Amino acid sequence: MGSLLTDLKYGLRAVRKAPGFAALAVIVLALGIGANTAIFSVVNGVLLRPLPFEAPGRLGQLWHVPPAKSFPGMTMFSLSAANYLDWQKQNDVFERMALFTGGNFTLTSGSRPEHVFAARVEPDFFPLLGVQPKFGRTFVAEENQPGHDREVVLSYGLWQSHFGSDPKIVGQTVNFDGQNYTVIGIMGEKFHYPSWAKMWTPLAMTPAEREVRGEHHYLAIGRLKVGVKFEQAQT
Repeated sequence: MGSLLTDLKYGLRAVRKAPGFAALAVIVLALGIGANTAIFSVVNGVLLRPLPFEAPGRLGQLWHVPPAKSFPGMTMFSLSAANYLDWQKQNDVFERMALFTGGNFTLTSGSRPEHVFAARVEPDFFPLLGVQPKFGRTFVAEENQPGHDREVVLSYGLWQSHFGSDPKIVGQTVNFDGQNYTVIGIMGEKFHYPSWAKMWTPLAMTPAEREVRGEHHYLAIGRLKVGVKFEQAQT
């Protein structure tokens, strides 16, 4: 304690003699500590802490490998619908596969209009990840057809912020972009995939959309079969 008090007195005298230098030192230390904290948070969340899904070591994301001549320096890009569907038919390494993409909606039900980022997903999306909703259910195959896709699963955050954490919202109708959607489920607080999604709706591609190969705006995930290695899937 004696040494600590001596050091504190010396530090205070130094601060009085050169307050500008002391302030600069404090700022540099604060920036350094803040940067290291942010980096550790990312590394801990992405690399050290396991993903909050069932058997995360068997999960992978699927990408196209672009032609080197057309896209020099690019190693991967998003998928086209028709190519993914071919992969799905020929698949022998994944237990499940699921396609998804983004969507923008304006929520007009409730207390105020709100712009909402959504993920349009195939029915296998949630079972593939091994997650269950906090309330209600997720999508079934029949809801992945155009004209039968007016169902929505809410994120925990949107449920809290816009619907006052009311579990009775499940089964009720809400309005997005002038269309009525039935709330069928609410995900748990820890589920954030993809990270930008505040809600999920059925993908419900039309026959014409399923045939498109030249537009690459879909993402896909897969769960390896037991015993299959990622090297096999890559091949």
